[in-house]
Amino acid sequence: MHHPMNQPMPDPSDWSDPPGSYIGLRIGDIFQFKTWASLPSLSTALLNVSISVGTLIVSLGSLAVSFAVFLPIRTIKTVGDSVLFLTGRSRGDSGGANGRRRYVVISGASSGIGAALAVEYASPQTHLILIARDLTRLHEVAARVQSKGATVSVRSIDFFDPAVTAKLSQLLQEVDNTADGIDVAISCTSLTGHRSDVLGPDLDQIPAAPNPTTSGSDGSGSGATGALQGNDCWGATTASRILQVNVAASQEFILRSWELMRARRLRSGNWTARGPKIIVLSSSTAFYTPARFALYAASKAYLYSLTRSLQVASAPYGIGVVVVTPGFMETGMTLTMKRAGATFPGAILGDPRKLARKIKRSEERNELVVFYPVSQVWALFSARALNPLLETFALWAGAATGVATWFFS
Repeated sequence: MHHPMNQPMPDPSDWSDPPGSYIGLRIGDIFQFKTWASLPSLSTALLNVSISVGTLIVSLGSLAVSFAVFLPIRTIKTVGDSVLFLTGRSRGDSGGANGRRRYVVISGASSGIGAALAVEYASPQTHLILIARDLTRLHEVAARVQSKGATVSVRSIDFFDPAVTAKLSQLLQEVDNTADGIDVAISCTSLTGHRSDVLGPDLDQIPAAPNPTTSGSDGSGSGATGALQGNDCWGATTASRILQVNVAASQEFILRSWELMRARRLRSGNWTARGPKIIVLSSSTAFYTPARFALYAASKAYLYSLTRSLQVASAPYGIGVVVVTPGFMETGMTLTMKRAGATFPGAILGDPRKLARKIKRSEERNELVVFYPVSQVWALFSARALNPLLETFALWAGAATGVATWFFS
């Protein structure tokens, strides 16, 4: 009897199957509990029951504390803020300290959520530094920013470049020196494995070709680019390139900004002044994801975990850190996924402009986590309560829907 690993690879003609299939297999073939031998043991089943009971107890405690403590406090604060606003004593967007312009740095700013945030933050009291690969699209966003009275500078950086971390560090240091501090640093750069420029030579068995009708990409993950059609596109090189952009470059931007902000706060000694902010674009896939979205979800889970820990580490220095967990949005990334065969209802897609407004409002209110669209993110966050057995079942169900098209995208 041959071990499955020794079986020959399926013919490439079997790889262009409809969503819900994988290299010629039916949906049922990837179900892990389809035989008696694969069913969990009694001790495993009992352990999972106990995990669910523990989850229920923790959830009830969380509900009680939120309802009895945080809800009343937040209600009182909301009423107080409304009174201050009506009496004209609320703090508006007055720029940075001493009336200077606020300096806002945005990576992945050439399209999608990054571009929407650039426009949202634009005001006569703001100078924006926009970073992405595609200089043409950066200039288009810059023109929209300038029309709102803001000043702007753009910087083209290729996030696939192995030297990207050094370039980002140098740029952030320059901004910090020139601007007397970075007020807001926003990390939006990300991509999935559905793009032709992500795939490596280790995938030469994939018979797909880039779609010539799609536009180029700036490395931000927001713009549509050469989508590959109907196949499982993954491998070591693909994973490395996704992690290079989503993790290595993003963490350099986040942590270098944090180091510069902390150093400046320590030098100033002014703890009453408005503190700087860091905003990190993670994803709702960080909470729960179809098995077909493994690489992207893993990278976003890293950013979510890093940012949540950074929030605790930042409290002594007055640095605000916000993590954003969007669901599917009307962006070029989603368009690229659809061209590659991903299936999801268009009605569920969120508006990047609405998300940008929500992010800015949350930053100003010192919120910690941003959910949008709430219906999507609520469901995925709640799924974290599943025990491991049901989590396995749910991962299979998610893979069977064809949402992300390929395994390890």
